[in-house]
Amino acid sequence: MELKSVATILKRELKPTVKEWLRRVNLLPSLTHVALSDEDRALHLPEVFRDVASRLCLAADADSPIPVAAIAHGQTRRNQGYSRSMLVEESRLLEVVIFQTLHLHRAELDHDRLLSDIIAIADEVDLQLTQAVRCFETQPAQAVLSATINPPRLSVGYEAALSEAVCC
Repeated sequence: MELKSVATILKRELKPTVKEWLRRVNLLPSLTHVALSDEDRALHLPEVFRDVASRLCLAADADSPIPVAAIAHGQTRRNQGYSRSMLVEESRLLEVVIFQTLHLHRAELDHDRLLSDIIAIADEVDLQLTQAVRCFETQPAQAVLSATINPPRLSVGYEAALSEAVCC
């Protein structure tokens, strides 16, 4: 059997991984007390997966680009009524389900690169979390009240974004 890269496995398993993430998120009242559709709750994930895949394709000593989508995600979540701790919990669950996916497909993976890829994934997801949380420090509180009364509708469909997720 030909060994596959972590990026290849994550691209192939994107939909089941997102489905498992949503299942876990929906079990936590600390996250679900902010009422969102599954589509709105998971709309940012295809971009996260694109960024993770891109990061896995970078040379080990290359600088990571600033995840611009994470900034928009933080602004959206703040406007939807999320707290910083809710963002942290979502991010934690994402790392858990990504690593669970890799564990389920470990026989297909190149074990010589696995640990360095896991480090890169954790670093990328944490970098994205950091950028998202920073939005709580910079966005005016008035915007939160306005968005709570009129929550934003996300313009790109979840399924469309999911199908566009790219990987190296």
